[in-house]
Amino acid sequence: MTTYPRLTQENPPHDYSSPYRWLHWTIATGCITLLIAGQQFNLPLSDAYRSAGLRYHSTIGTVVLVCALYLFFKRFIRRDTRPNHNLPMLKRLIETGVHLALYSLAILIPLTGLLTAYYAELPVLLLGLFDISGYATDNALYTQIRRVHELATLLAMALLVAHVGAATYHHRIQQDRVLSAMVDIDYYADKWRVLRRKFRR
Repeated sequence: MTTYPRLTQENPPHDYSSPYRWLHWTIATGCITLLIAGQQFNLPLSDAYRSAGLRYHSTIGTVVLVCALYLFFKRFIRRDTRPNHNLPMLKRLIETGVHLALYSLAILIPLTGLLTAYYAELPVLLLGLFDISGYATDNALYTQIRRVHELATLLAMALLVAHVGAATYHHRIQQDRVLSAMVDIDYYADKWRVLRRKFRR
């Protein structure tokens, strides 16, 4: 019977596990959706449209919050084994700092968003079921929470751009496995080539 070495920090895997990947891309998709869709609330909207938007916004935010909490636990508390890319010490420290900041913001932004929903005059139906609006009336505290939410959103945008830029740099310039460890680039590249050949026929 074939035996396989146990995956440890001394013998790390080449790629992230499937749960790790699913959590990462669920958070990434959710955050990008929230960052883009959240800008609509600065526009003059009808109450019906705003209420529907708040319902979807709060639901996606809750999914991101739960996934981010679990991924934070896996990465920084339980310290699950991850690919070791043999980065220099400075780059490793920057990578850890950016990841810690992104995970923290992925928790802080939905959390402050849900807190602001307590002050909403319009109904905010979490998961389309539970109305979490109208429970608080402290306008000064609402303004502070809202300000933290907006500043955290701006910081998250900047860090996401840096994160994507670093991943692209490693894939295109360094040509290492930093990006491939999180997504199977070759698999999707092959699928794309097959689709292109089909459309050319």
